[in-house]
Amino acid sequence: MSKKGTPSPFKWASILFVLLIPEAASALSLEEALAISREQATTLQSLAAETQRAEATHQQTAQAYLPTISADATWLRADSSFITGVPVPTLGIPLTTQRRDFGPVEGTLTGIQVTQPLFNADAIQTRQSAALNVDARRYAEQWGQQAIRLEVSRLYFNFIRQQQREETAQMSLLAAQASARLAQASYREGMASRLDTEQADAELAAAQARVAQAIAEKRQAKLMLKRLLGIAPQQEVALSSALPEPAPPVGIDATQSRKDLQARKLAATAASAAVKASRAEWLPNVNLLARQQWLDGDEPLNTSGDGWLVAVNLQWTLFDGLGREGRIAESQAKERSARVELDETRRRIQQEQAIAMSQWEAGWAGWHAAQKAQEAAQRANQLALRRYEEGLGSMTDLLATQARLDRERLALINTRYQAVLAGMNYYLQHGYDPLLALKDPLR
Repeated sequence: MSKKGTPSPFKWASILFVLLIPEAASALSLEEALAISREQATTLQSLAAETQRAEATHQQTAQAYLPTISADATWLRADSSFITGVPVPTLGIPLTTQRRDFGPVEGTLTGIQVTQPLFNADAIQTRQSAALNVDARRYAEQWGQQAIRLEVSRLYFNFIRQQQREETAQMSLLAAQASARLAQASYREGMASRLDTEQADAELAAAQARVAQAIAEKRQAKLMLKRLLGIAPQQEVALSSALPEPAPPVGIDATQSRKDLQARKLAATAASAAVKASRAEWLPNVNLLARQQWLDGDEPLNTSGDGWLVAVNLQWTLFDGLGREGRIAESQAKERSARVELDETRRRIQQEQAIAMSQWEAGWAGWHAAQKAQEAAQRANQLALRRYEEGLGSMTDLLATQARLDRERLALINTRYQAVLAGMNYYLQHGYDPLLALKDPLR
């Protein structure tokens, strides 16, 4: 990986291969799926957009320190009684005066103005609040990146699980077909009753229905994975990674601070800074003003000139119709809401961490129990088959042991999948990358 999480050239090639070649079936590893999700997952795109919006808001608040530079040009035509009927002396003997109109006058007034804030308390506090919001959004985005890794892994492994469930259903169908043939042969030889053949045919039909259901569930799992990765539904994708074996439950002593909790803390601090900003509106604003302007006069004056101005402006709003009081009350309400959300996040995290360990322990124990149960069911099915072939057992017993074996096979697949996800979820709930649960790096 390069800086800022940018995929390497190899990963870019993998992404392009998956996304741009719809007619070919591509082998997709879990690592490649995670790389694609960083670019295609809509959840991450939404979080990135919110971070960019917070950064843009923070950029706007730079006007608390930076000057405002503006230029203007005005063409004017004006008249006034002061330039109408103006006495003007005339040369001659005797000396006389006559009245003359100097209006209307025309001209162009251009200028450039610089306004430099010297003290703007509410703008400074607003900028601090915006900076905290940026940090909060970045932590939220980082948490989203961690959570999406678990979600991609869940959908990836679920697709593998559904493939295994389909294979199990196909094995059950083969067993049901063999039982049906055995029942028909025994019936023809007079060693079995009509009831055996009917039971075997009923189980065969049920096995065919289970295969169809397994195929539909596998297709649904594949589409869910494709949607998350932004892959077209018609694109054929094969998975190259396997479902790993569950790792044993291991407690994590050095628990990291979760990114979502850090985001909530910063959001609450930003809300407090926003309250200070609204209260700071009571203070006056002081600005430095500098202006240079030029006058270009037309008829009848035909004059031109320039001038400059430097001033210090103090602006103090003593009353604005209760608008300021309303903004203070609004910011205080938002601060209380942020504090409540922070407390709720803390409680939720404590609960999730406690549940995560119990789920991991239960998943690990369930997987081991399912292994033993499948082995026992396999032995029972073999025994029932031999007894029926020898004419000592019944078709009811054979079908019952086959059904039990099918259930235990499915249970083993499900418990393995759940135990793997439980370990990954435990790492995520404690602030670690969930994929670390697959590599066991903390030992």
